Amino acid sequence: GIWKFKGYQNKSCNDKPEGNFQVKELDDGSIRKALYSIAPLQSRNYIVMEVRGNLVKDTRKELLSKFEIPGFKKTALVVVGEPTVDFKKKTLEYMLQIKQEASDRTFKAKKMEEKRQKMQAKQAKEAEKQKKKLEKERAKKLADAKKKFEEEKKKKEVAAAKKEGDEEETHEEEEEKKEEPEPMEVEE
Repeated sequence: GIWKFKGYQNKSCNDKPEGNFQVKELDDGSIRKALYSIAPLQSRNYIVMEVRGNLVKDTRKELLSKFEIPGFKKTALVVVGEPTVDFKKKTLEYMLQIKQEASDRTFKAKKMEEKRQKMQAKQAKEAEKQKKKLEKERAKKLADAKKKFEEEKKKKEVAAAKKEGDEEETHEEEEEKKEEPEPMEVEE
């Protein structure tokens, strides 16, 4: 398709919609003129869907004058008033089908959004569980390391105390030896 600058929602007229396609040939109507000049040369069926143009006598004559070649059957059909029951029924079915498709799309989108949120919640829960598990392991390792450190500290204290105790004993023995007078030798 052709991209329209401001979109297709903003319509000024349903009979002759404005161009605004950002393509010079489409916007100035030169393609329409070319089609109207080439169309009579080919023997095909054409429908000109211009309501106002077909209802106004002057514009209708001008358009039909282009199809003066023999072999063209010119038919104008204007339908005014209450539509037939079949037309109403088909239109109603079509409108219901469009509404149902829109409803189905919104329902599927809602279900997908709920599923996505559920998956996000599940992932967040698993991540939280994993985080707690890692925190618990970290706390356990920290407690083990602290316990090990305390045991090492106690061993060092005991070893230091034992060494200090041995040193004190040897130091005390040395002091006792110093304090004891040495036996003198007496000569007889």
